[in-house]
Amino acid sequence: MNADDLFTAPQVAKICSTDLKTIHNWVNRGEIKSFRTPGRHLRFRRQDILDFLGRFGYPIPEGFSPSRKKLIICDDSETVRKSLKRTLSREFDVEVFADHVDALLAVGRQRPDLLLINGSGGDAVAHLVDRLTTNKDVSQVVIYGNSPAKNKFKGKADTIEFIAGTDAKELRKGVLTALEK
Repeated sequence: MNADDLFTAPQVAKICSTDLKTIHNWVNRGEIKSFRTPGRHLRFRRQDILDFLGRFGYPIPEGFSPSRKKLIICDDSETVRKSLKRTLSREFDVEVFADHVDALLAVGRQRPDLLLINGSGGDAVAHLVDRLTTNKDVSQVVIYGNSPAKNKFKGKADTIEFIAGTDAKELRKGVLTALEK
């Protein structure tokens, strides 16, 4: 979290088009999350403000929402694609593809922050990932599943992560870890 993600009570009052006393009343009733600095000043996190605005139907000011990271998922299993999209769409803009070529074209158009790809395609995946990381078309690549491609990239690029299996919750953790780099 950076300093731009913290707001003062007067800033929140302006965002909500209300007065400072109303903000203090909402804090006292627990309607909006906040914390106090060592000097006892109220501070609000961006996500807590967004949660409050959404819960009470306030409009979200233009530019206030942080931009969401873009993910492209490529997996030939419809079940896995749906599961991953459902799990990851809460935090990211997600587009899914069954075909490696379609995913590659989308990467070229959208320049996503991360490509999440099932490594079961063997040499086809290895070639795709090699081209993407060489040309810097995508910031991070996460390969998952039991992939023969994993051995081909061991130590080759620091932008590649490997995750065993296809569990959506484990893959979410891997995506978050990869995006922190």
